[in-house]
Amino acid sequence: MTKSIKPYDQNDWESQPVGRPKTINDDYLARLKELVSHSPKQFGYPFERWTAHWLKKHLLQETGVAISDRHINRLLKQMGLSTRARIHMKRFGITIDDLNSSQS
Repeated sequence: MTKSIKPYDQNDWESQPVGRPKTINDDYLARLKELVSHSPKQFGYPFERWTAHWLKKHLLQETGVAISDRHINRLLKQMGLSTRARIHMKRFGITIDDLNSSQS
């Protein structure tokens, strides 16, 4: 009994995903962005600012997808967002937003 060996095809190799399948889809990213743009108080939490930990917990309840705090921060950074407060430079009378708008 002889096995027939299929010739190597470059397209076969390129069409196969490499690594673990992604757990984060576009809907998850859109929801994360929406959450960060609103106060946690609007969702019944007693605090004013989101943390990666609470975003992770909230999204786990909504979507069933479990990821780490670090991954939440990484996703936010890729979207140009953060859970950190904006820096206000009171000594100079300007905010970071003022600096960004003057470069337009």
